[in-house]
Amino acid sequence: MKLCLLFICSLAAAQNLYQGEITFDYSGTINGSFSSTVQDSNTAGFAFNQEGADTSYFIMGAITEQEDGGFDLFFTLMQDTTFPVQPRTWNIPGQGDLENPLSLETIVVLMPGLDSAFVAELFAVFTDTTGGDSLNLDTLLTGLFLGLSSNLYLGLAGEMEISEVTDSTLVGGFYATLIKPEIHIPPHMVMINNGGFVFNTISLPVLIVKSKPKVPERLILFPAYPNPFNPVTAIRFSIETHSNGSLRIFDITGRMVESLINKPFSPGEYEIEWYAGGRPSGVYFAVLQTGNFVRTTKLVLMK
Repeated sequence: MKLCLLFICSLAAAQNLYQGEITFDYSGTINGSFSSTVQDSNTAGFAFNQEGADTSYFIMGAITEQEDGGFDLFFTLMQDTTFPVQPRTWNIPGQGDLENPLSLETIVVLMPGLDSAFVAELFAVFTDTTGGDSLNLDTLLTGLFLGLSSNLYLGLAGEMEISEVTDSTLVGGFYATLIKPEIHIPPHMVMINNGGFVFNTISLPVLIVKSKPKVPERLILFPAYPNPFNPVTAIRFSIETHSNGSLRIFDITGRMVESLINKPFSPGEYEIEWYAGGRPSGVYFAVLQTGNFVRTTKLVLMK
């Protein structure tokens, strides 16, 4: 059974978000196939294009489950000076210092054979560094390379191409030679010769905040636990004033998939369980709203 886990990072003002498919075969020290398509044919690769102060970034990746129950992660980051991204070919690793992977123009990472506990740890690396208004790329990549370096292969040669960009789609392909940074004799290497990706733009729910209420109100939505989860997670929140409230679940396309509660609340702390046994694996958003206040938290269902 194939299963994919998205890493969706928080949105900034100048950022485009995509969902789609990444596929390739790899061979060398280890061999395998990668496909970000889940069993029900939903595509679950992610990509986003973010504008920085001096540089823009295009990032894409996915996690897929292999037949032996292990997980493979593929992740790539390309730096550019144009936003939004346009058709172009990037050399791997491009400009930069190989001794300092964070300086490279094109970063390509393959992490094969991860167990489910490690996937949860890796997910935490991403979510813990994306709590602000924009993605902290230096912090994210430092955590990835320093904390997880013994498990990854890093792009040493090849090309990454975005061949077509429209208002709704982004298409490209790649080939690469990747090497394990740790010293091995002979070196541990893998080759990718037939990489391809197709993405479609998506948007998250648009939540309109009305005029500021006359009476101050405080609303706190705590991180869900467990997260990632299968199939039940607990969503805890607190309210300081009497208010009508709702807790709803949205999928990554912005479609509401379930309304967990909608009723008047008294001041206090509440915990609601979401049973997602009938939902496909992936990223969801719990949206809590009381009056004019909205809080959102990410949920990862991993079967």
